[in-house]
Amino acid sequence: MKLWAIAILCAFVFLVCFLVDLLLRKLFPKEKIEKSKQVVHLPRRQAIFGIILTFAAIVVFVRFLPQKMDVPLLLGGIAALLIGAGLLINYCSFSIYYDDETFLYRDLRHKKTLYHYSQIRGQRSLLTRSGINTELFVGGESLQLYSAMQGLDAFLNKAFFRWCSAKGIDPDSVENNPRMLTYFPDPDGFTRPAAI
Repeated sequence: MKLWAIAILCAFVFLVCFLVDLLLRKLFPKEKIEKSKQVVHLPRRQAIFGIILTFAAIVVFVRFLPQKMDVPLLLGGIAALLIGAGLLINYCSFSIYYDDETFLYRDLRHKKTLYHYSQIRGQRSLLTRSGINTELFVGGESLQLYSAMQGLDAFLNKAFFRWCSAKGIDPDSVENNPRMLTYFPDPDGFTRPAAI
C-alpha cells in the first residue's frame, strides 16, 4: 500500500512541475534565439543526481519517518532534498543559446544577456583534475565554462569563426589550441602554456 502512496505522490509532484512549467512558459515566452537547437548545457549527470537525491529524500519522508522518528534520518533526508533541489535548479538555470550572429548566456548569477560575437575580448584556459576550465571574456563580463558541459566545443568553435569574421581577422593568424578548448587570444596579452 505504501508503494502505491509513493507512486501517487511522485506522479502528483511531476504533474505539479509540468503545470508550473506550462504556466511559466505562458508568462515568460522564450526569445527567438532560445528556440535554437544550438545550445550548451551543464552535464546531464548533474540533473540525474539531483533527481535521485530528491526522490530518495521523498522516499525517506514517506516510507521511513512515519514508522520511527529518527533524527539522523530526518536530517539526512533534509540534506538530500536540499542538495538534490540545488543540483536541479542549477542545471535548469544554466544555458548558452547561440546562432550565427549572437549568443544568449544565462545562469543563476546572471540575468539573460545577449552578446554579439564581436564583443568577445579573449579567453583563458586552465587544465585541472576535473578537466579543462575556461574563462571567456565578453564585454565587461567573464563567463566560466568547463569541458564537461554538453556542446561547449561546438559553441567555442562557432564563436571563434564568427568573431574572426566580425573583426576581419584571418582565423589561421590566431594562435589557438582546440584540444585545450582555447580558441581566442589572452585578453591581457600573456602567452599561455602549451598543452600537455
